[in-house]
Amino acid sequence: MPGRKGRAPLSGAGVSGTGDGAVVRLAPGRNCWRTARAERLAWFIDGEDAFATLRRTLIAARRRIAIVGWDLHSAFELVREPPEDGLPSTLGDLLIALLERNPRLHVHILLWDWAPIYALEREPLFFGGGPWQAHERMSFILDDAHPLAASQHQKLVSIDGRLGWCGGFDLSRWRWDTSAHAAFDPRRCDPGGDPYPPFHDLHVLVDGEAAAGIEGVFLDRWSLAGGEPPEALGGASDGPDLWPIGVEPVLRDQVVGIARTLPEHGGRAEVRESERLYLDMVAGARRFLYIENQYLTARSIRDALCRRLEDESGPDVVILLPRRTGHWLEQYTMDALRARVLERLRAADRHGRLRVYYPDVTDLDDGDCLMVHAKLMIADDEVLRIGSSNLSNRSMGLDSECDLCIVAEDAATRDAIRAMRHRLLAMFLSVEPADIAEAEASGEGLSRVVDGLRARWAEEGAEEAGVPPLRLAVLEDRPDPDWQRQLPDERIVDPHRPLGPDLIADVLAKPGQRPHVKRRLVVGVGLVVLLFVLAAAWQWTPLGEILEPERLAAALRRLTDAPWGGLLLVGGFVVASLVAVPVTLLIIATVLVFGGAAGAVMSLVSATLAALAGYGVGRWLGRPAMARLTGGSLERLDRRLARHGIPTVVTVRIVPVAPFAVINLVAGASRLHLRDFLIGTLIGMIPGIGALALFSEGLLSLLRHGSLEAAALVLVAALLVFGIGWYGRRLAPGGGERSSRGSPAETADED
Repeated sequence: MPGRKGRAPLSGAGVSGTGDGAVVRLAPGRNCWRTARAERLAWFIDGEDAFATLRRTLIAARRRIAIVGWDLHSAFELVREPPEDGLPSTLGDLLIALLERNPRLHVHILLWDWAPIYALEREPLFFGGGPWQAHERMSFILDDAHPLAASQHQKLVSIDGRLGWCGGFDLSRWRWDTSAHAAFDPRRCDPGGDPYPPFHDLHVLVDGEAAAGIEGVFLDRWSLAGGEPPEALGGASDGPDLWPIGVEPVLRDQVVGIARTLPEHGGRAEVRESERLYLDMVAGARRFLYIENQYLTARSIRDALCRRLEDESGPDVVILLPRRTGHWLEQYTMDALRARVLERLRAADRHGRLRVYYPDVTDLDDGDCLMVHAKLMIADDEVLRIGSSNLSNRSMGLDSECDLCIVAEDAATRDAIRAMRHRLLAMFLSVEPADIAEAEASGEGLSRVVDGLRARWAEEGAEEAGVPPLRLAVLEDRPDPDWQRQLPDERIVDPHRPLGPDLIADVLAKPGQRPHVKRRLVVGVGLVVLLFVLAAAWQWTPLGEILEPERLAAALRRLTDAPWGGLLLVGGFVVASLVAVPVTLLIIATVLVFGGAAGAVMSLVSATLAALAGYGVGRWLGRPAMARLTGGSLERLDRRLARHGIPTVVTVRIVPVAPFAVINLVAGASRLHLRDFLIGTLIGMIPGIGALALFSEGLLSLLRHGSLEAAALVLVAALLVFGIGWYGRRLAPGGGERSSRGSPAETADED
């Protein structure tokens, strides 16, 4: 194969993990926290086997269970068939049952004190009593000991300090699946009974010193989060063997490296062992890198991969990612950043060794995809790592992470790593592991091997066996220029370190912007002076008598006394918006009539109904009629609405590129889904309505009392209005100041 001089075939003996030219050397304090020996080690592919085995290890606990998670759900079913042991299948009930059965057992649960943005996805906590049943020997901590915008992302379980679990699985909903990853499986449903798409992940089970090391990571996190020293430590070192019966260890007497990410916080220095381990694996690989991950946005990893792809004797790089990373917010942030990274990687791939795929599940609904949640990297079948750290900037230096790594010391270890890789590729390609081994025996690089197996289905499968249930499809992520211009700074969307004042200042104060900042400051000071002058004039001059705010307010509020007042106002709002009365004036009038909070709610309801009415009229008129009415000038808006959906609607609500009524009509005539239009309208209108309500309430108070406090309230509201508008213009295409140093993809990469 051209450009592959001196590279050994995939099927032969590899480079020793401990000799000269090793792929990686585990170095405590550099690319790992410590090394520890596992008497036995097993890895689990997908949730069916992982959670069933985890349940058995929980049941075997004698003195203590420690669970550390990014997400947990008390009603999560660990097994989907009725257990034969008579114990519950759901996590919370099982733990309570084990505590009741064993008076010496203690349970410690540490859960990330999650951000509000995840509120609709998480199990509600502590609202009228938490979902986790109270028990005197169950300790539950919400971990908020992290910097702003960071998360506790480790996924660990420790059993008596003698068994340790580490990987990508949270003990929560939407995680269970079989390795078949069928489009429809009646068992794959959340605690509410709702089905969800296929899900792929990996977890590792260890015992011995390695398990004690995992408990050490838990104890450190528990103490940092403010937990009291756990009870019953050190009391279960003896007793029967806890290794689950029937689980054959993949490796025995294996050295394991434990690598972490810990952000700088509370006087503690940052730890970036996981990032260093990734970089060492990329730099040391000679034949191939096989990667499975949820994200691909980390700049340091991108640059390291680019260097290896540009090298003529560098490794093949095969990356498996989900087609989409999650809900719409992630799709328009992390997926957009991923597209930038892939563009750079493809430009560096001078020798055709890069392959980026997503698992394509036959018969899956168009809007769904198989979630690749695994965090796996294999280098030359010499080094394997599994853990919680994504290939994102935040996993390199902001979130708390924990990974396990093994380096092959002998042929048996290399064979075990190779067997796992073959099993994974066979699963995703709908072939047998033996087919992977046979294809690699030819000496072709991994990229060509996967190409050949994918082509086999295209040539033979369609005719003989039809479309396979699961296959690898090329991920054609390309940066969208419109959305790339709207995307906030990468260091805010996916920060690589805590969001301290220096980083925020660096993001906001880009070269060439200081004159604009100075001009805004002058305008702001002038506004302050003007408001205080008006306050004094209304208080001590005849201007206050001319306006007569009390009489004006009383006249406006008469409408609220009538039983039909609210309906009349909403109807009037809708009709007025349809005839293109500015929505800003309608919102201010509504707030003046009903007061601050009630007026804001009425404005949001009225604006949403007005938007839906306009959308309906636009849908009824149709695209041809709208094209004639607008003369084609809004065709670009139509394309953006259809392509970007919710984020574009949010943007045009904050900073309208056309009148409110016209946007509604165009949205109705476009290809935009009603759901996206409604959600985008609600999200986009809330900040503006809130600021206008505050402004209107303050203005009325200022007219009534002329006090400095009222003037300050109006000032704050006005700044909010202007601030929302300014930020919206930054989001809009063409908005904000553009750097002349290069493309958005290039300039966003600078630290």
